[in-house]
Amino acid sequence: MTVKKRLVSLFARWYTSDKRRVRSNRRAEKKLLRRRRQGHGYCYLRADDPYSYLLSQVLHEFCEKYALTLHPIIVTQLEDNCYPERQLLAEYAIEDCQRLALAYNIEPPVKRSSFSEKASLVLCEAAQGSQPWKAIAAIFQSLWVTHTAIPTIQSTNISVLQQQLASNNIVMPKRGHYLTAMIEYAGEKYWGLDRLHYLERRLTDGELLFPSPDQNKCTGAADSGKGKVLSCYFSFRSPYSYILLTRLFALADHYQCELDLKPVLPMVMRGLSVPASKRLYILLDAKREANRHNIPFGYISDPLGKGVENALALFYVAKNMGKEREYVLAMTSASWSKAIDISNLKNLRSLCRELALDWPSCENALMSEKWREFAEMNRQEIYEYGLWGVPAMMIDSLVVWGQDRLWMIDQHLSREQ
Repeated sequence: MTVKKRLVSLFARWYTSDKRRVRSNRRAEKKLLRRRRQGHGYCYLRADDPYSYLLSQVLHEFCEKYALTLHPIIVTQLEDNCYPERQLLAEYAIEDCQRLALAYNIEPPVKRSSFSEKASLVLCEAAQGSQPWKAIAAIFQSLWVTHTAIPTIQSTNISVLQQQLASNNIVMPKRGHYLTAMIEYAGEKYWGLDRLHYLERRLTDGELLFPSPDQNKCTGAADSGKGKVLSCYFSFRSPYSYILLTRLFALADHYQCELDLKPVLPMVMRGLSVPASKRLYILLDAKREANRHNIPFGYISDPLGKGVENALALFYVAKNMGKEREYVLAMTSASWSKAIDISNLKNLRSLCRELALDWPSCENALMSEKWREFAEMNRQEIYEYGLWGVPAMMIDSLVVWGQDRLWMIDQHLSREQ
């Protein structure tokens, strides 16, 4: 491992440590107390974002129960380099939010063709009111469910609201945010309705108002997936892919469905940029999710570049030997929990020996570029399904994106009984 890789690995281990997170949160809470702003935080929303709609529907009740003051920040713009396929995201987000809405007993959003500037201005004005979350929830209902007329702007000086929106658009990335439907509270960030349970657990030891629908268990009959194929597109450089794999294997085994693993190149190696704010949030969020599922995470050796190429080249050797599951777990855990540099041939050979892979076959695969054809074919398939990122899963007509959507696969299979 190079000196640079070693330093990055040590930083990641410190940055994702539970001790650092707890200390950071305590410092932030004490800072709020000193400023007499205990219980204050921020929530970033966007009129044309269905995830913002979902979150808006619960925050009045949430803030009332926990005596929080979450200040709504309405924005209209996002950084382009955070959203490489914005149109695909917009299409998928509607379907995803419709499923989430059902899980949380919220009226699902209905797609609309466009959003006027007035929608953002009305939301911005409502954010300044005495009971902002009631007003904002009603406006989002009009925008996303009933498609009825939104309230009239009361201000006689619309330019003031426009200036506020422009200011909010600048503030959001400066504070390290790249997503809307994001809550910032006392040192930590929580994206979307289905991360709200983490904040809620900070605030109470009792029963949660909004527990996660992902309960990390199979709920249906043991053989209801027999004869079905569950496809999973993943990346060796994706921490979320790593967090998914063990649970995915358990689900496939429980439902007795065939599992088809399909690796792709990471976005950065496909020419898609990932800015620092996104990388850092993903790192901390992945650690939270890993903790919840009892998966070791944080001792990292980034496999970007040669490490990913090695892992992809040898995947098909392992697959031909019927050992693809053991192989992907070994490679991803090496990168995300053991800080083993898989770009190093000595480390790679040691890992292959542990898996009893034929090393001469591995050497031949490492000298071949055949894996690129399969990786590109898998990438094209993802786009055909309307997605671009990983992990992505498909079974029957259901297409989901993200390790935190495995419960949707479980729900689908449990209905097949």
